[in-house]
Amino acid sequence: MHMRNRLIVGPMEKSLANLDGSLNERYIAYARRRAMGGAALIQLESTYVSPEGRGNPYQVGCHGDHVIPSLTRMAGELHRHGAKLAMELHHGGRQASAIAHNRHPIAPSAIPSTFMDPGSVPREMTNADIRRVIGDFAAAAGRCVRAGVDMIHLHGAHGYLLGQFLSPRSNRRTDGYGGSLRNRARFPLEVLEAVRQVVGGGYPIGYRISASEYVDEGLEAEESARFAVMLADSGIDLIDVAGGTYESMSTIFQGPESPRGGFVEEAALIRRAVGDRVPVSVAQRMNDPVFADTVMVREGFEYVTLARAFHSDPDYVRKLEQGRPDGILPCIGCNTCVNLTVARIPAGCAANPTSAFELTRIEQPKVRVPRRILVVGGGVAGMHAARFLGLQGHDVVLREASARLGGQLNYVRKALPEYGTLVDWLAGELERLGVRMEMSCPVRVEDVVEWDPDVVIVATGARGGYQWADEQDRTVPVFDVLSALDRPVDQWEPEVAILGGDFAACTVGQHLRRAGVVVHVIEGSASLAGDGAFNGLLLEMEMEADEGVHIHRETTAETIVGNRVAIQTRGEEGWLEVGAVVVGGRVPNNTLADELHRAGLGEDVYTIGDAVRARDLYAAGQEAAEVAERIGAAAGVGVLSPAQGRPAASG
Repeated sequence: MHMRNRLIVGPMEKSLANLDGSLNERYIAYARRRAMGGAALIQLESTYVSPEGRGNPYQVGCHGDHVIPSLTRMAGELHRHGAKLAMELHHGGRQASAIAHNRHPIAPSAIPSTFMDPGSVPREMTNADIRRVIGDFAAAAGRCVRAGVDMIHLHGAHGYLLGQFLSPRSNRRTDGYGGSLRNRARFPLEVLEAVRQVVGGGYPIGYRISASEYVDEGLEAEESARFAVMLADSGIDLIDVAGGTYESMSTIFQGPESPRGGFVEEAALIRRAVGDRVPVSVAQRMNDPVFADTVMVREGFEYVTLARAFHSDPDYVRKLEQGRPDGILPCIGCNTCVNLTVARIPAGCAANPTSAFELTRIEQPKVRVPRRILVVGGGVAGMHAARFLGLQGHDVVLREASARLGGQLNYVRKALPEYGTLVDWLAGELERLGVRMEMSCPVRVEDVVEWDPDVVIVATGARGGYQWADEQDRTVPVFDVLSALDRPVDQWEPEVAILGGDFAACTVGQHLRRAGVVVHVIEGSASLAGDGAFNGLLLEMEMEADEGVHIHRETTAETIVGNRVAIQTRGEEGWLEVGAVVVGGRVPNNTLADELHRAGLGEDVYTIGDAVRARDLYAAGQEAAEVAERIGAAAGVGVLSPAQGRPAASG
């Protein structure tokens, strides 16, 4: 199979498929847009081959002939734009969701996934089950060939069924499918053999492996390298190296606090084990093209696999071909896409509000009647709105009260520098579009009346939360979440109390822990970071595992006296002696919006982002896009059909 470059679009569940597992026009438009941007090989997502192997109601399936027509259409669309299509065949095993498929999960052994569903013990597979599932993989491969799919990947990573047989943690069998590595490898190798018989010798088959599972008694890289040699002996055509299982979930979805190239070391071990017999690709935070190129040359990898990078910018390849790597819209590693997928919501992107909206939010022609638009606030919501409206051809002025663009991300980037790359990219785009940007320019109602714009967009963001413990001659300094991030890490006291366990407060706690500060999190509910959805769960797991974090659940802070915080836990009183206090939470900065409405100027005033309610980057981008669509429609924007083939803007 010939590919036009060495970048693979990695599989990424997006909650975009139909309930019967078939593809729809929205999903096809998503993939087509990446093909138009220069992608060489596009893997859609983990695609279940058996109904009981399903993990998400809106996951792609290849378990019946009814999926062939839409899969054929997908292949044809990608081929038309020069890309190849690969399907990643998958069975969830003990990590499948009984809620998604209404069947009892099956697995090599009756060992539950402690992350997925601690109360659900899978049924140990019989030999008949093994034969049936192998047949399901083979049948799915046959459907792929009939649909014109170019390549098949077998999903042996992330703790799914193929990996469960290979892993000593999840495989406790005593028959020919358990025990030694050779026996544990029998099932995935038999699946490979059955698929090969269906697709033929000249058809490429890849295998994705979690080289290390990062769990006690789990698969480690040395055994994975030995298994990779078995794959090579069995005729595999590509080994794609990933890592982790659901029980080590934070290693699968590494965030901006993690270093780049999280699995390079394990992939290099496999590269050395198989020699030149099999091409090797590596995944996980490889989106910096200079870093990826350096790693490929140094370790001899033939390919790199990027998932979130293409989700953020479908033109990733095209911009490299044009010599514009600085123009790539960066993935900031925020895992918003994961949050949405887990919530069974189509997985958009916090950096790119058009991602997963390719049927509607495509590039638009200039408006027939440009409008004079004032955007108040230079945070992410305001910058996105100004960019979209600038693309439409309006006369846009963005006014920011501070001396720089970025809003709250100017604080967050001190803890998570990659978040700042989104600000830098948006600022560059606004400059390229000629949007007027006026810094150190607070806006009052009188200013709006004087300038008399056609439309005002209020994107004034949020500020830190308020003090909710009574003070009695306190001597400790008190910070909100933004001023806490602004403070140099070497100036912090050894022990700090955080009042409130919301996601922003926990992010500050994580930041302080990296500087060696002992952190006490005082949270009134039973869980931390609940407003952070799946990201919040990962953050809670990380903080629970950190001995330097003391979590006080179902606890309130009553008073601060001197350097002591009085707390109550289920009615029992106690004290914490600390050197500083951080107040969690954020509140909307909506004063201007309220004043404009009170002055009777609200008819053409739109409030977006955290100025409505303190939330996240995804809400900011989505509301900016929606406001731009409404303003554009009122000004006479025409909408292109995707069939016209005009690529969308990358953002």
